[in-house]
Amino acid sequence: MAAVDRLLAGVVVILASACNAEPTPAETDAPVSDASPDDAAVDAAIPTRLVAYVSGGADIAWYDVNTSTGALTPISTITAFRTGASFLAHRGTNLYAVASGNRVGAYMVTPATGALTFINDVGAGGTGPTHVSIDATGAYVFVANYNNGTISVFPVLPSGGLGVAAQTLTPGANAHMIQADATNRSVFVPCLGANHVAQYRFEPTTGVLTANTPPTVATAAGAGPRHIAFAPNGTRAYVINELDSTMTMFALDVATGRLTSMQTLSTRAAGAVGTNSTAEVVVHPTGNFLYGSNRGDNNIVVFAINAATGMLTLAGHTSTQGMTPRNFAVDPTGTFLYAANAGSNSVVPFRIDPTAGTLTSTAASITVPTPQFVGIFALPL
Repeated sequence: MAAVDRLLAGVVVILASACNAEPTPAETDAPVSDASPDDAAVDAAIPTRLVAYVSGGADIAWYDVNTSTGALTPISTITAFRTGASFLAHRGTNLYAVASGNRVGAYMVTPATGALTFINDVGAGGTGPTHVSIDATGAYVFVANYNNGTISVFPVLPSGGLGVAAQTLTPGANAHMIQADATNRSVFVPCLGANHVAQYRFEPTTGVLTANTPPTVATAAGAGPRHIAFAPNGTRAYVINELDSTMTMFALDVATGRLTSMQTLSTRAAGAVGTNSTAEVVVHPTGNFLYGSNRGDNNIVVFAINAATGMLTLAGHTSTQGMTPRNFAVDPTGTFLYAANAGSNSVVPFRIDPTAGTLTSTAASITVPTPQFVGIFALPL
């Protein structure tokens, strides 16, 4: 565990899940190393400052993060474009947001403070946009549109703003998320209504998506795949299924960009009753733990990840101290988890046990109207 301790003590690791800030990968089809984090020498410094972005209601707000306690202290807000922002994505000095009204907007981030300045917005390329992400080069933005089951690719302009959609495809009913893997050559779209994950190859020099062969990988009938997260070594993916409250582990062939289903477990505690649906999934920066949110049970499920196989073992459940945890995030050092309770207007910080991955309440919660997204990033950018 020495290497893990070193990592948690001082490494800035860019979040690869539901904070939806992707790692910076090589633009190649070469396989990603299967070595565990314990095998890698990491030289990154401790982040001197963390900033949290939270979208909810009409505003996007940003907060200073206390790296000792996890407490969030408000800095400022900006009125979100159009009808308010939901999901956000961040890379470098750019931040992008999707909103009702079928729009996607661009913001410039001030490197020293995290302050946001609106640049522009364009049509989302479909209806009901639910997710936005950025390719590893920062040159393209991806949007998933839930209502009409489309995805779109947008060029990033020199200003950081967005051009109109350059490509729009239909991966399947209720496309809920769109995310590139660590190679930046494969893109995956969980389609809740179609009960499959669409698989695409991506050419980062042109920004073009092409359906893989096969174009989809199935989940169980009625599972409702919602979000996907990748292990740090790039060879495994985890899909949380909204409708049947399960988590599916996939092997990912990084050379071909194809998923193979390996394991499915319930996200609910033994004996849980009543209606439940799942929402977000995040892999811990060490690759040792996996987290998912249960809406209804109103808790975070914790799984331990087998380093050799990627298989999951249930480690426990922790109440989010609120209702309807639609989104949550783990900070870049892997020290804290922040649960956004959309049904009770709160964001609650938890400390992560570095050995067991379990959660303990730490600093006081903050009040945010219907929080849709929380993301934690290191400054300066």
